[in-house]
Amino acid sequence: MSEEDRGEYGANPQPQGREEHGQGLYIGKRSLWLLAGGALGALAALSLEKVTRKVRPTAVGVVKEGYAFKEWAAGKYEKVKEDFEDIIAEAIYEYEREHDAAVDADKREKAILERIERIVEERLAKIDAEQPTPGKEEQP
Repeated sequence: MSEEDRGEYGANPQPQGREEHGQGLYIGKRSLWLLAGGALGALAALSLEKVTRKVRPTAVGVVKEGYAFKEWAAGKYEKVKEDFEDIIAEAIYEYEREHDAAVDADKREKAILERIERIVEERLAKIDAEQPTPGKEEQP
């Protein structure tokens, strides 16, 4: 096997340019970091159960308060929505009532004006009937 085939962690673990001071196991920085990361991961996995037991009541409390806030906000939203719907319905009712009243007033006014017109026409016809027409003489 050549030096290139062996690579950094091959049969000759010593980097080139270093002298061998004795027989032993050489571990590179990458391997050391990999071992440290694995050890921390294993420690975290083992202690995660202990941590979750301690943190769980707090997490449940936080989620419970968040849910209570959501319910409170939804209730307030529904109340405001109902208030706006009531205001809109009341405004529409008043508009239609005023509109109907105006239409009724117009109808009554028109009926009064038609009655006045009819009375005026009758009186004018009566006055015209009472007055002699020129060119016609009254006969005894």
